[in-house]
Amino acid sequence: MFKIIHVSDTHIEPVGRFVVGLNPHERLGQVVQAINESHADAALCVITGDLTDRGDEGSYRAFADIVNELKVPCRLLLGNHDNREIFRRVFPDAPFDASGFIQSTADFGDTRLIFLDSLHDNHAGLGQLCNARLEWLERVSQEAAATGRRSVIFIHHPPFSVGVRMFDQMLLENPAPFLNQITASKPLHLAFGHLHLTTSGSWNGIPYSCNRGVAHRIALSLDGDVTEFIEAEPTFDVMLISPNGVLVHHTAPTTATSVIAREYPTEDGKGHQVMLRTDIAGV
Repeated sequence: MFKIIHVSDTHIEPVGRFVVGLNPHERLGQVVQAINESHADAALCVITGDLTDRGDEGSYRAFADIVNELKVPCRLLLGNHDNREIFRRVFPDAPFDASGFIQSTADFGDTRLIFLDSLHDNHAGLGQLCNARLEWLERVSQEAAATGRRSVIFIHHPPFSVGVRMFDQMLLENPAPFLNQITASKPLHLAFGHLHLTTSGSWNGIPYSCNRGVAHRIALSLDGDVTEFIEAEPTFDVMLISPNGVLVHHTAPTTATSVIAREYPTEDGKGHQVMLRTDIAGV
């Protein structure tokens, strides 16, 4: 078993600019600090797109300044708010495929991680996997299967509806070829972002999870047409991967002052609880 950190939707702006009233630099910094303090043993940190809010060079450089503080290796993907050309200018060492898409793989024992580029150059919200990207995916998936590896796929855009109407027009464009591929290859897990919602489940027998992201949270409204942004803590996922499956823990940065009590094990199994804060009601 090995650990992967899944981060998404950081929406960084140039220093000093906020997104829907929130400071994206501060929020990403909190996540980086939490990863360094509690998950420095992770094999990789994967950030699944919308690295910046506007896709400009200043934002990418501000993003780089923060993620360079990570103590674990990092793999970056692109989302609909990103710009591939400017990203490659700021991150010249980022891996890409023969067609120039930000796609790559990483093998850990019997597991292959596959990172897809779903940036649509001609639509602000939709994702895209063109023929070249799909052909690349088929090849690396077949290579994994030939060596006995199961795959875990990371992408920014969900390829299917998660039952939230406002997002049904902002998913992966023409998802059928991609869905046909993963139906045939049966990856261990599919991880994505984009929704600013925490959701998980299975599609056609394929388990999936969506990381809510570092930036603003969106209120869950299954049938609503209006997007409501919520001030809530930044989040990330801790994924424990083995050939048998994937465990996903959704979590957030914590501080010493946010711990209100501790419980210590006792022989009778009841545990001994100690309150750490006296300002809690009833203490």
